[in-house]
Amino acid sequence: MSTTSYPTYRPRGGVSRLLGWADDFMSWLLFGYETWLVAVLKAVPFFLFLYFTLFYISNYIYYLVTVEIPFLRFSEDVGFLIANGVGMTTFALIIVLGLLAQAARGRRGIGWSGIRLFVGLNYLATVLLFIPIMAFNLAGGSLWPVNITLQSVAFGMIAAGLGAAACVYLALEFRRITGREAADAARRSNELARR
Repeated sequence: MSTTSYPTYRPRGGVSRLLGWADDFMSWLLFGYETWLVAVLKAVPFFLFLYFTLFYISNYIYYLVTVEIPFLRFSEDVGFLIANGVGMTTFALIIVLGLLAQAARGRRGIGWSGIRLFVGLNYLATVLLFIPIMAFNLAGGSLWPVNITLQSVAFGMIAAGLGAAACVYLALEFRRITGREAADAARRSNELARR
């Protein structure tokens, strides 16, 4: 571990530059300064991510093992136990991920960056996939049995568009805040250099 306060050198290639930006963005999103809108754009998808993973997935598993998969067709009690086991395991994994994300605060390295990037990918999957699926279902659509209506597709697409808009806003807010902090740091550095 380095004892210097300077950040480690990052190569300037395209992929490593993108990964470095994503790591910095997730550090800001998880632990940095936020406005009330940024807090809402973090909290609502987090709540819906929990709702989707704990209830939707367990419900899907229940119907798969009791109704849909012909060679299984377990009883309702066995299906309930399996669904609860999946739900509890998912809940435990979410708690472990939350603890790892908190442990990654302020730390550098491929493992810590990987945790932050995994959380970022979960955020993207939530706002661009999970929430639109829930909106699609809320509007009366279903993938199994197939019931795809114009209203359900439109509502799912609206939710996906709003998720994409939220991601763009967060990227612009990150750029604005880090730009302001960099300008303040440059101003302070110039003032100290003149002394």
